[in-house]
Amino acid sequence: MLKDRLQQVLDRAHGQHEYRYDRDQYGQREYWTASLIGDCEDFALWCRDALAQQGVAADLVLCGVDNPAGDHLVVHVDGLILDNRHRWVMRQDDLPYAWIKIGKPDGTWYMIED
Repeated sequence: MLKDRLQQVLDRAHGQHEYRYDRDQYGQREYWTASLIGDCEDFALWCRDALAQQGVAADLVLCGVDNPAGDHLVVHVDGLILDNRHRWVMRQDDLPYAWIKIGKPDGTWYMIED
């Protein structure tokens, strides 16, 4: 079942993730790399890569959140979300995020329209 596969990846990611701000780690405001040492972008990229290795196509989604530090990045697969803020795979509709842009595996980004 897809949700179980997603949860396995999310469990692995949470089990190894060490949150660090890009400014502290790289001396830059933003730096994206698929790593489990980093912020939400690094976490999301790592999860997307882990899913791709299993043949599961996943998108990145930039979302607005109630966070003074800025926006947030999650992984989206068929309405399900992998998020460094949640231990469980969540349904997109159950999260209080404003969905802004979707990033396809080929690097193309699209605005999400309501």
